[in-house]
Amino acid sequence: MADITIAFDPGSIKSKAVFSLKPFKPELLLMGAEVAEVSQKSLEDYEETKLGNPSPENSAWIEYKGEYRAIGFLAQDRFHAELNLVEPKFRLALYKTLALIGAIAQKKCLPNGASLRLGLLLPYGEYADRKLFEEMITEAVANFRFRGEERSFELESYVCRPEGFGLLSRARQPGSNLKEQAILVIMVGYRDASAYVMNRGTITKGATAELGFNKFLEIVKAYAPNQKAARLVAAICKAGPKISAKALVHLARFSEPSLRDPEVSRIREGIALAKEQYWLSLVNWLKSIIPLEVDEVIIAGGTAYYYEREFNALFNGTPVNWGTELEEQVNQCFHTRIASDGLSFRLTDSYGYFYYLCGTETIKHIERKNLNVRAG
Repeated sequence: MADITIAFDPGSIKSKAVFSLKPFKPELLLMGAEVAEVSQKSLEDYEETKLGNPSPENSAWIEYKGEYRAIGFLAQDRFHAELNLVEPKFRLALYKTLALIGAIAQKKCLPNGASLRLGLLLPYGEYADRKLFEEMITEAVANFRFRGEERSFELESYVCRPEGFGLLSRARQPGSNLKEQAILVIMVGYRDASAYVMNRGTITKGATAELGFNKFLEIVKAYAPNQKAARLVAAICKAGPKISAKALVHLARFSEPSLRDPEVSRIREGIALAKEQYWLSLVNWLKSIIPLEVDEVIIAGGTAYYYEREFNALFNGTPVNWGTELEEQVNQCFHTRIASDGLSFRLTDSYGYFYYLCGTETIKHIERKNLNVRAG
């Protein structure tokens, strides 16, 4: 069995990984999603001038094939990187995966030569690129540098599935048989919206569209100029579906009530408009690809959760699975890490996928052991 198992969701706004070394103990690692191409000299300057001892995930940079990338908080804070919503996810996932593995290795003193079992979640629209990514990451993990240290690992196994598969495999009721039902999986995140149908155990149709929460933000930004996307996202989520004005006060540029209150009202108006228009766009797209009848709908992604009431009404009469029991397991396992961030729902997919990976690895280990016994 591999020395470490990692289920990785390289999200567009936050990268999320559930992993375990031996002996078995699930752990969580979160990293920012920013990736910045930087020079060797700039990184040397950073290492010489940094104060304190930041955690590996917050000071992550890699060198691979003579090129340098800063990842996550370091990329955003030191090198002013913005979220990249243009390049395919799997391209950026190469650097994010190397940084993730490097950070875990430093935190857990994982030696070079250790074996990895990597599970990756990609949008349905990039699932066809899984073999290409496997070739890229197999070569990369064998020879790269993390924070200046040479790292080399063996990719013992690699499994890629479309986003939502963690819920599809682990959040359904006991006794439910994938090979006898048609299941619609909907994933709505910050960058994309994806939907696919698992019909009798096989993905029969699906699509991905650039209809993530960033499209929602584009409308809001016209009413909240000069606001950073991350700040707006946090405020909108805190304001909730009813759009609490109190949660938006800190976005105002003025402290005087006569100027502040009209600005907050304008931002609230922009969010209300965006909420309605974005939902209409999303529903029109979904109706063009989803089948007339399915046995169950599985919904995931932070943006989807924002529209929980609307989704339940849209699929009235069909069981809608929000992975509630899986979310409770996430809270129990990682409560102290995620309570303040409200991350539990956004972690259900990677958490479920982690247990799927562990289950398949155990089965394969038993099968190999039985074969060895019979051969002996």
